[in-house]
Amino acid sequence: MRERLNTSIQSASLILVAAGLAWVVWSNDTTMRDMLTYLLVTMVIIEGLSLYLIGRVYPESHTTFKTGIIATLLILLGIKIMLPDMFVPLTITVFAINFLYNFYTNGKRRKGSFKRKQGKKFM
Repeated sequence: MRERLNTSIQSASLILVAAGLAWVVWSNDTTMRDMLTYLLVTMVIIEGLSLYLIGRVYPESHTTFKTGIIATLLILLGIKIMLPDMFVPLTITVFAINFLYNFYTNGKRRKGSFKRKQGKKFM
């Protein structure tokens, strides 16, 4: 059940990013930097929720990658201030990497090959 909810959350985040970028294209009052800032904050919340839901089901490598994505999204907020010219391309790159990884993990999950290994208990 949590895995299905996670897939729905990831799909909603993709739709949200596409809608935000479309809003920038057709709206004259919002800039790309502003919309990406809103999307960064939203994506941090979505990725945190996703990690909470499936953190104990998926492998440790997935948890590590998602933690890195969350940290990268937060770092991008600092890059917005320090290197404003690099903010838009870096943000779009991080979004693309995140969504490609989400599709990859969803495909592996459907095949049943993306599970956490059971640790050995010492007694």
